[in-house]
Amino acid sequence: MAGSNKKDMNQNDVIDSAKAFFTSFGILFLVFLIALVGSIIFPPKHGEEANGGGAPTAQIDAAAVFKQNCASCHGQNLEGIAGPNLTKVGATHSAEDIAKIIKEGKGGMPAGMLKKQPEIQAVAQWLSEKK
Repeated sequence: MAGSNKKDMNQNDVIDSAKAFFTSFGILFLVFLIALVGSIIFPPKHGEEANGGGAPTAQIDAAAVFKQNCASCHGQNLEGIAGPNLTKVGATHSAEDIAKIIKEGKGGMPAGMLKKQPEIQAVAQWLSEKK
């Protein structure tokens, strides 16, 4: 009898392990299913929207963006270092012209130094006011 009792305990251990495995698998499956449904209902954003395309330019500190991304070439005070002096760039270029240069590059300036459209627009508008 003692031997059969040990066999019953081993079977119970196997059954308990199987229950635990399938319970864990079931929970993981439900989490996956919820994530899948959530991604269908709330799809990820792409393009400008994902890069903050909806943010108004008034909320962006153009001077801070410039200092972080552009000042190494154009100087902290727009005086120009490796890049041209921008202290009066607005006298010769519109905000649209400046935005195009920021996006596409010009001369020694590479394209795409700023990636987010609202930042590009804010910096271009800020620089166009320098006359």
